[in-house]
Amino acid sequence: MKLNIRSNLHVYQKVIIVFMAMMIPVYLINLWMNMSGLTIMKKGFANSSLSNVTFYSSQLDDQIAFVRKQQLHLLNDSDLQKLSFLGEQLDGFEDFQLVNRIGERLVSIQDSSDYLVNVGTYIRSLGRTISTQNGVAKTAENSEFSIISGYSPLQSAQPFYYDDGRLFFIESGNNGNILVYMELSVPKLVETLSHLIEYYQDSGALLANDGFDTLISVRAYEPVLEQLKAIKAIHEPGHEQEFHRMKIGNHNYMITSTEIRTLGLTLYTYMSESEVTEPLKKFNFWFILFSCVSIAIVIMFSFSINLMIHKPLKKLIRAFKKLETDNLIVSLRSQQHDNEFGYLYRNFDQMVDKLRQSINENYEQKIALQHSELKQLQSQINPHFLYNSFFNLYMICRSGDLESSATLAQKLGGYYQFITRSGKDTVSLEEEYRHALDYCEIQSIRFSNRIHVEASELPESGRTVEVPRIIVQPLVENAFEHAFENGMRRGHVQMETTLQDNRLSIVVEDDGNALTEESLLELRNTLDNASHISEKTGLVNVCRRIQLQFGEHSGVFVSRSAMGGLKAEIRIYFDK
Repeated sequence: MKLNIRSNLHVYQKVIIVFMAMMIPVYLINLWMNMSGLTIMKKGFANSSLSNVTFYSSQLDDQIAFVRKQQLHLLNDSDLQKLSFLGEQLDGFEDFQLVNRIGERLVSIQDSSDYLVNVGTYIRSLGRTISTQNGVAKTAENSEFSIISGYSPLQSAQPFYYDDGRLFFIESGNNGNILVYMELSVPKLVETLSHLIEYYQDSGALLANDGFDTLISVRAYEPVLEQLKAIKAIHEPGHEQEFHRMKIGNHNYMITSTEIRTLGLTLYTYMSESEVTEPLKKFNFWFILFSCVSIAIVIMFSFSINLMIHKPLKKLIRAFKKLETDNLIVSLRSQQHDNEFGYLYRNFDQMVDKLRQSINENYEQKIALQHSELKQLQSQINPHFLYNSFFNLYMICRSGDLESSATLAQKLGGYYQFITRSGKDTVSLEEEYRHALDYCEIQSIRFSNRIHVEASELPESGRTVEVPRIIVQPLVENAFEHAFENGMRRGHVQMETTLQDNRLSIVVEDDGNALTEESLLELRNTLDNASHISEKTGLVNVCRRIQLQFGEHSGVFVSRSAMGGLKAEIRIYFDK
């Protein structure tokens, strides 16, 4: 069976859940064994109790049957019959011999059973009783005669006669001229009953007839008697032994009942289940102890797993999360572990050290490469403009315009002073913008002032922004050379600078008519792949230098101007 555990749980939680899932069946098996043991013990005790009661009733039945048989034999005894028939006709000596032999027979019968305390006979013709307890006595002097005198052979047969706590068996012969009676020992019956329940305090036993008006009992409590009467009312004929469980008050009782046919009584025993299951309280104690130990084991196991696995793993995960944020100042060297986590910690630190070293080396190499490339790109601009400038000065001198030649020479001096006076790669936007305007004046002289340049004011917040040298002038140069180089018409160039949030935009537009859609598309593709082009001059040069310093999202972007010519825009994204 596959155990599905939610994947968003930690390893620590999964281990605890699996361990609990393994412990629960063990706990349930232990609980089942405890409950099964209790049931088996109750059933075994019920069978044992019913067996003891059955054995006792069987033994008592045998004893009473034997006594009754002795009683019948005595009733037909020849000496007793002779004494009854002859009565007072016998002389004294013969009378004495018969009485003596009958007395010996009575004693023999009494000694044959522990349940007999008195055996006697009443001979009506003599008007006397002979018993083991009172010997030969006149009826007036015999204490038990008051009980047996009420017996009549005409009344319905009874198994016994119970009167004032005394129990008698009475049989008659010779039309009531002879009565043989036997008295059972009620204390002896009580004693034997007490043996059935002697090991339990909340228990009792009793012998009772159907109406519960004849009772021989040991600890027969009234609530129990009421329940026993109810049991007797539902007793099915033919069931000699029965076992019941009943709740009386706050206690559950186990009740057994069995019939003693020779007495016509039913033997009942009852005992509290709590006493019977007392030995199982030890098992309950051990079960509770087992439960507590199981909980302690789970807690200790959880704590040990947390200490040995979860915490080290959590520290390792935290370290990786820090590493994900480009935080290379993280180390697990302070954690002393000689196990698997120690190995992981050491290798993690080695990985971070190598990563930091590799990043530093690559970063320094990249910076050096970018710096070298930036210098190379910047140097490509200087000779390019130098050639054009001297060619323009040459042409003006040839034309004889000395004033324009002087102005151009002066502007060229300032121009080259700007690009050569400092080794810095960046300048403020204000300086770069002024340099571009100087370039525009030089080009205006070259184009005989037929190109009008319109430049907006720099935003106040952007004047001090540091930008690479000579990035605006190539855009203006591109407009002059490619839009107006081959024509004599007047033209218009517009420069606009905006700074919003962390985005600087410098736009140069012209109204030239020489730009075709194919040329625009080719220029756009060239700028999009500026980093992969080996020959980096003009707009590509500017685009690559901006990307080297400000990232791939910055650069030069071209489109069709609303004026009809080219719109070249420098976009620089930076943190303010």
